[in-house]
Amino acid sequence: MDLANKIKAQREKVGMSQTELAQKLHVTRQTVSRWENNQTIPNLDTLNDISDELDISLDDLLKHDNLKTIGSISKDVKLKKAL
Repeated sequence: MDLANKIKAQREKVGMSQTELAQKLHVTRQTVSRWENNQTIPNLDTLNDISDELDISLDDLLKHDNLKTIGSISKDVKLKKAL
């Protein structure tokens, strides 16, 4: 299962709407929708917050996902180190 489906499945499992998750993460509902439709990928900080809010480990969120997601997160980490 990819990251998008894991976010959606876990959000539904805990009984949270896209709007509720968006409010907790301080993003728009459309942003959550884009994550769940595999249009965008949350940055590392946001993934950590998603993990906390949805009570799922980062390992479970990212395990068995495609290399594009991992590459995007790695790029985000490298940019943070440069700052």
